[in-house]
Amino acid sequence: MNPEAAREAHETIVGSTDLYGNIIDAAGEYDAKVDSTANSSLAAHILNAITIGVNAFVYEAVSPDEDLFEDYGEDVQVLAAALALHDTNKFVQEAYGVDVDGNNAEAFDWYFDPELDGNGEQREGDPFGIEAFLGDGYRDDLQYLVQRTESTEDSSGTRGINSSFRGLERYCRIGDSTASVALRDGVDGVYDQLCTLMDSDNVHKIEFTQLEQPILNDVLLGTVKEVISGDSGSEACGVVIGSTPNEIVYLGEPLERSVLKEEVTERTPERISADFDFECKLNWNSFDYDVLAEVNIPVEEKEQKISDAFRSLLERGSAGVESFESIPEEFDQYFPILAKTIYIDGQSEFSDEDVQKSYNRIEEEQGVQKVKLHFVAYLVQNYDDHAEFLEELADEVQPALHDDLEPGTDAIGTVIDRFFDGSIAPDLGSKDEMCFLCGAETDTKYQKGLSAVYRTQEYSRRVPPHAKYKSICEVCNLEYALFSFVCEQSDVSTNNAVEIAYFYFDDFLGDVRVRSGRMGNLVQGDSDEFDDPITRASLVEPQYFLQPIYVLNENHRMAVVRQVMQAAQESGMKVVIGRPFTRFESADTVFADEEATRPQELLNLDDAERFGPMPSFVTEDRTDSHLRRALQLFKIMSMVGQDANMSNSYLHLDRDTFHSIADFAVVNHDNATRLPDLREYFENYHQNALMDMKTVAERGIDLFGPQYNSKYKKTKVFREALDAFLSGKSQQMADDELVAYVE
Repeated sequence: MNPEAAREAHETIVGSTDLYGNIIDAAGEYDAKVDSTANSSLAAHILNAITIGVNAFVYEAVSPDEDLFEDYGEDVQVLAAALALHDTNKFVQEAYGVDVDGNNAEAFDWYFDPELDGNGEQREGDPFGIEAFLGDGYRDDLQYLVQRTESTEDSSGTRGINSSFRGLERYCRIGDSTASVALRDGVDGVYDQLCTLMDSDNVHKIEFTQLEQPILNDVLLGTVKEVISGDSGSEACGVVIGSTPNEIVYLGEPLERSVLKEEVTERTPERISADFDFECKLNWNSFDYDVLAEVNIPVEEKEQKISDAFRSLLERGSAGVESFESIPEEFDQYFPILAKTIYIDGQSEFSDEDVQKSYNRIEEEQGVQKVKLHFVAYLVQNYDDHAEFLEELADEVQPALHDDLEPGTDAIGTVIDRFFDGSIAPDLGSKDEMCFLCGAETDTKYQKGLSAVYRTQEYSRRVPPHAKYKSICEVCNLEYALFSFVCEQSDVSTNNAVEIAYFYFDDFLGDVRVRSGRMGNLVQGDSDEFDDPITRASLVEPQYFLQPIYVLNENHRMAVVRQVMQAAQESGMKVVIGRPFTRFESADTVFADEEATRPQELLNLDDAERFGPMPSFVTEDRTDSHLRRALQLFKIMSMVGQDANMSNSYLHLDRDTFHSIADFAVVNHDNATRLPDLREYFENYHQNALMDMKTVAERGIDLFGPQYNSKYKKTKVFREALDAFLSGKSQQMADDELVAYVE
């Protein structure tokens, strides 16, 4: 076993090539299986198969004293490429509409050298970029391995090939079969399948308690993986195969739960400090340590964050203090001291006579509120004159400052206890001592201001009738700090209503050891975010990609839902929209909106069961609930709304029926009958109603001939004729009599 080799393999496959990105681009919009219970994207299934197969190979084949690239570099690349192509037949069926029988030569020809499209245009071959990733000359080897990935596959076409990669088919089968089982049976199926295909003594599953705080849950899950694989600096004990939000499956040696918890407890503060940036609360007349007093990270780091906050405030200027162009670096050590002395303790009397005179003068000139920041600015400007005073003040105040910064309750320790020991339902206190987010007992008041996700004095069922502030526990306060950082990184302002879109490939995710910082904004960012390979790497690393979204009003929310669906289709990821600070729950559908509005529900845009339509050969359990249909309906509403200059185009249509859509389009668009998207939507999803309407129209022409008068006159004549026609039919008139009656 060589756990380091797994990281090197993933850095090569994911971090240094476009293989994963190409698979997402080409296969993200297609479904993995025709079984409605297995509704992840084809891209997600392929990526899981690659990851699981490569991890299993690295675990069994690469020994600690071997070098991955020198000894097995080509094997790893060929294995990854073969697993990328193991569903070539399904891909060409979806992409080109070609019905091929298994992964035969025809399927490979269509993949690498597709025929011209319906317009006579040349299609681009090798959409996954296999030959760019692997090089030329491997097609026979790849087909040999692909045809031996599934036991039911016909391998007669490659029976005579003498491949130098014989033996890799074992890991192709492990990768594909385990990824397929994960779709149907989740992590338990993965564990059982690996126990069947590999030495069961080396297969381990660890269960945890999923937290109500989704960011902390993902951090702890990632930290456990680091400890198991040795990324945290401890001795590695295995290679992680994959995980769900509360379980991890790995290959290797058994690890005592108490030892694992101890190492996670030691590693988590370092990881949080490295991945997130905490801030104190500071403005010109107030200061609060906020989450810095509750998180267990080194005191020196906390002091530096306080210094950075003061630097930022002074450099931009506030409360009449002119902005500073430069601040001596050596003054940083005194900002935390002054924050404690002036803001926290409210000290206004000092032993140094010159300093006291200066303070009194500033207070008289600026008033008791502004004196704080102006006094700090004065000391910065006259640092050389008062260096001795600042040094003495630091010696006096620093012990108390460190006491303040040492957490009275360890938020990280508390959340780790919940994660490992299952204490997710804490003892409930009285109503005025209860966290308004999770219900835990606390006496800390929630005071985040008007720009908070939940405003300080907004409604909460856990606030007594006349109480001014809600309460928040140390764990939820830490989650709030992490979430605020994610919002800032995503350029999402908390001044607006904020919701969360959880993007995830599937409930079980193969472990990719590309440990990088979060990048990208999938919904409300730049249109080329998905072209960034760093963004792609940050999608496959976490268990779920938590994307904050802001909402302005009901129509804007519909527009945001459309963006979320488009991002899900582009990335091949499933998505759940929910509220901040609530536990992530995967869905049985590829899109689920837990905060859906009434207009969404009326149009069936609150969920989508699949990525695209069912194949034509599936006759049972068919559904038209998929992302492709939803996005086409959104496009129709947008096109018609823009033509009519509507400010809220997504709120005018109230039913996804033929007559409702036709009425909406004809009334609001001058050329509705010439819109190809509208015609295509009717033909695909309202075919029966469309045919009935065409029949009525044809009979109307037979009765009255073509009409070229005004729209009003034509509509009135048509309605009169239709009423007479239906009346005559109800009276069971013969055709000749009916025609005369209508005329």
